[in-house]
Amino acid sequence: MQKNKGKVKIIEAAQRLIARFGVEKTSMRDIAEEAGITTGAIYYYYKSKEELLYDVMDYTTGITANIMEMRQSPEANPDEVLDEIARQVTHRLLKDNAARRLRYYLAYQAVLGDEALRARFASDYAAQAERTAALFNFVFDTPPQPQDIPLAVIMVAALDGINLQQFMDALPVKGDEMARIYNEFFAYAVPLFQKHLNEIHRFDHLDSPPRQDAESS
Repeated sequence: MQKNKGKVKIIEAAQRLIARFGVEKTSMRDIAEEAGITTGAIYYYYKSKEELLYDVMDYTTGITANIMEMRQSPEANPDEVLDEIARQVTHRLLKDNAARRLRYYLAYQAVLGDEALRARFASDYAAQAERTAALFNFVFDTPPQPQDIPLAVIMVAALDGINLQQFMDALPVKGDEMARIYNEFFAYAVPLFQKHLNEIHRFDHLDSPPRQDAESS
């Protein structure tokens, strides 16, 4: 993920303060002082605190973007890339509490009506799905198929859901065990699903709407 040095300095200063004091108690002035620059210099790059915070989140949690850089190397090896995916997932589930808080703070602002943030989330999720699908094809040696994007959306959403439970201290299992199961599921179930998709028609009969008694129960 390429960013100019001025932005990286601001982003890393914001990261440190958010980890120390939380999102709400970190102001643009605080970030400027931490970065050793003026508040005006921050506003040269960012129109609002939310815009800056989104870049902080993106810089911290860009799993697929970072791995795609590794993937594009001429020496890229599928097994090594799969191992790196597992490392990055484990790190996200065990280490980035500040980034987790930040993501849900920004998501909440988007839900409340911040259209600029909502558009950035939409763009980010679309890009994550495309990169994740491309990683499926590389590490599992499968051709691009229509189901790759929906499957990628599921895997990305699963990570977000786990992070949400951690954010609320409601995850019913330990984070390291959750990371292990997620990674094993990814490595085993995704290629198996892709291989047998054309044989799977278990729910084709559900094209009709739900029964009325099911809706009222």
